[in-house]
Amino acid sequence: MSLRLASFGLRGFVGQSLTIRTVMDFAAAYGTFVDGGKLLLARDTRYSSPMLHSAVLSALVSCGCEVVDLGICPTPMLQFAVKPFRAAGGVSITGGHNGMGWNSLTLIGPDGAFIAPVGGETVLDLFHAGDFLRKRSGSIGRVQEVGDLADAYFTSLARHIDVEAIRNAAFTVMIDPLVGAGSPYLKTFAHEFGFNLIAVNDQPSGYLPREAEPRPRSALQMASFIRHVKGQVGFVLNSDMSRMSMVTEAGEPTSEEYTFAVIADYILRRKPGTVVTNSCTTRCIDDLAARHHCRVVKTQVGQAYIHAALEDEGGVIGGEGSGGVMLPAFNRGFDGFLMMALVLEAMAVRNRPLSGLIHDLPQYHIVKRSVTCGSRRGYGAIEHIRGQRDAFAGAVAFDTTDGFRIDWEDGWLHARASDTEQIVRVISESVQREKAEKNADRMVRMIGASL
Repeated sequence: MSLRLASFGLRGFVGQSLTIRTVMDFAAAYGTFVDGGKLLLARDTRYSSPMLHSAVLSALVSCGCEVVDLGICPTPMLQFAVKPFRAAGGVSITGGHNGMGWNSLTLIGPDGAFIAPVGGETVLDLFHAGDFLRKRSGSIGRVQEVGDLADAYFTSLARHIDVEAIRNAAFTVMIDPLVGAGSPYLKTFAHEFGFNLIAVNDQPSGYLPREAEPRPRSALQMASFIRHVKGQVGFVLNSDMSRMSMVTEAGEPTSEEYTFAVIADYILRRKPGTVVTNSCTTRCIDDLAARHHCRVVKTQVGQAYIHAALEDEGGVIGGEGSGGVMLPAFNRGFDGFLMMALVLEAMAVRNRPLSGLIHDLPQYHIVKRSVTCGSRRGYGAIEHIRGQRDAFAGAVAFDTTDGFRIDWEDGWLHARASDTEQIVRVISESVQREKAEKNADRMVRMIGASL
């Protein structure tokens, strides 16, 4: 379980690769980077998060930072709060989509987005050099505790949502926040947006009752009884409310790829504009953009890259096939509450059930696989496969924006080394399921042979 370092933070297995000393040094590097400025701090409910919270708090105060402690708070809510608090940034402690035992520090910049890659690289340089601010006792930082951001956050969110349409629809909505940081805010969300809430796995805890990554198999619990409680839609989230999959009124768990597609279709109907996504998200997004006469910009995988391209291109919406959506008019991060509100609005305004919204989308079959290996070996395998382009007969395009992507007329295949896990991710999509599976399995075999 090696430590995963990136420009936007670090991630590891607590007690092995992710140690208290590592966490304190990394936090001190960020405190040094902002020159002892004001920083927001939030955490999720993982067993290790209170411990890591204490370590990060101590390190930041030692650098002279004024720390605004938000307590248990989802990452997108912290991102929203950065500007109102006029902070230099923030730190979110969250296991996100990783399983039990994992945790991470995610760095947020002064604009509320993931810290820009250039700034993040400077933080990494300070971390590796061990060159930190060390304030004397008379000039150490201080801590300000903030009890609840919910009112300000949901009031702002409501300005971007047709709340009246949602209220009039009187939906019954199931939400599973994975006992995570979003759990304390579900009742307020339901009250403010006027729907009947049936919550699942909503008691904050460090024990994860299901797989952390939102996808069809982690939605099976909800899918088994949504019809029995007459739910009209179900939302399955990760522990920091940044990724989401859905369950239809008929009890069908949908691919996490549909989250961005359903929302993008609705947004582009109202406000056509540039769409930003990564190089391994469903081709459905490209088709929707063409349907609405909009442009698509492709980036590397990750929130930081999506946000940067939205800023550079003046995009109206950004997202990824892992279940994250960003609406820059409201927030600069993947935001689960925003995603749920937009899906409910789309259902209400278009008078369509979730199954109907999905039926309106271009239909593809997508297959996701993974190969376990270390980062160095994974990158080496991808580089080796890049040199075998002749092996992919009939390909119409190759792309190396992030990993390696091969396009055919009826589908595509992509492989990349993960930035957050010790795996190579393989994604294959086609109009035919058999072809999608065949291409995915072939890539898995090629990676295995290259390791």
